[in-house]
Amino acid sequence: MADGQLVLQFRGTAVEDVDEVREIEDALFEMLDEGEELAGHDVLASARNIYILTAAPEATFRRLEPFLAQARLLDAVAAAFRSPGSDAFTRLWPAGRREPFSLA
Repeated sequence: MADGQLVLQFRGTAVEDVDEVREIEDALFEMLDEGEELAGHDVLASARNIYILTAAPEATFRRLEPFLAQARLLDAVAAAFRSPGSDAFTRLWPAGRREPFSLA
């Protein structure tokens, strides 16, 4: 089965440019388990997105969550995943938010 896609999305000023995105990616790379991989990023005017391929997106996010909290990024991140072949995202973080997740 193909991996799902976990997206970590930063809006606002916590992560502003490609250099900051790459610093976060470097730290995340060290935390990924076997079978998980960084799949790129987007630096848009409205959001900075980091993509991670993983068969267990919820478990991957939970494992990365302490790093995001320690780096003071947890309040600035939205996390969601989509299954292979799907365009629809399921929001993981912040918990309880109902609005649709968008890459832009």
